[in-house]
Amino acid sequence: MIGPVKYVRLYAGDDGQARFEDLEFTFAPRDFAPPAPPVNVSEPVEASAFMMLRLPAGWRDAAHPAPARQFMIIVAGSAEVAAGDETRLLSTGDVILVEDTTGPGHGTTVLEDAVVAVVRV
Repeated sequence: MIGPVKYVRLYAGDDGQARFEDLEFTFAPRDFAPPAPPVNVSEPVEASAFMMLRLPAGWRDAAHPAPARQFMIIVAGSAEVAAGDETRLLSTGDVILVEDTTGPGHGTTVLEDAVVAVVRV
């Protein structure tokens, strides 16, 4: 059986500093595409836009707040994301919910050419 689907939440804490939190989606059996049998589905998240990013290895940015609340799904490649005094390695298959739209934000360094799906929520 497939285990939980995890994601990282990147948000601005009460002190304004960017922080990471490890979370996971929860699933429940639902009729997703009748007449197909029920499947385990997570709660829906309303989205306003979808886009793809291509980032070359070596691309980096200074710390900045996110332009919008958004899920970022690493389709290919890898990057390091620094928030406060912590750094996380994100690679193919990882999901991050970016919510640090205030404060000093986070910085990113692309380690391998990356393709990232962005879903604004």
